Amino acid sequence: MEECRRHRRRNHRVVLLNRIEDEIEKYKETWGLEEDISLWMDGKGKFKRVFSSRETWEIIRERHAPCSWSTVVWFKHATPKFSFILWMAMHDRLSTGDHMRFWNENVDTSCVLCQDPIETKEHLFFECSFSTLIWQKLMERLLGNEFTVKWEELIVLCTRAVRTEIQRFIVKYALQLTAYSIWRERNKMRHGETALSHDLLTTMIEKDMRNRLYTIQRQGDSDLEGGLRYWFSTR
Repeated sequence: MEECRRHRRRNHRVVLLNRIEDEIEKYKETWGLEEDISLWMDGKGKFKRVFSSRETWEIIRERHAPCSWSTVVWFKHATPKFSFILWMAMHDRLSTGDHMRFWNENVDTSCVLCQDPIETKEHLFFECSFSTLIWQKLMERLLGNEFTVKWEELIVLCTRAVRTEIQRFIVKYALQLTAYSIWRERNKMRHGETALSHDLLTTMIEKDMRNRLYTIQRQGDSDLEGGLRYWFSTR
């Protein structure tokens, strides 16, 4: 408003600029003495005096279809490095054998865990004979009739809301922990390191699972109280 008060009418060669001058002059004839205030437009086209970062984000953000598996990757008490590997797997971005052959035709595409000729994400998690034994020992009693080694079926199973909060957490965390552990073991073997037996790797995963549940118990999360007891009941 202060700039309008100081504005002096000018004549321009461009018709559009002269129209702008006309609008400024009309405004000067009708303005009051009130001070300028900042107004923010919301998503409905209305102006408000209070700025909302949430409403602004909703207006400017790029919208996509809801992700059905996001809660399998990102959830309370998840371990970031485990979540990241599962996120990579969900986007099919892990450098498995079937992907590496597109980078180099002479690369060994076989599974180093069971020598299957083509290593895919679905094979590695958990149709491979090595990883099947691990997943079976960890989850067969817990999942009961729903036990499966099929990747897509596991993701659907993790998103179902029929289980208790403790059961859903354990299944999702076990999936992430096991996938991370198998991927790490696979990479070690790819680089010539000594392989662990599936029994030893299973024991290590079980220990990590117990430690995580114990830590959550110490933190006092009431939603997952009894998680460690439930885990022991399925062993």
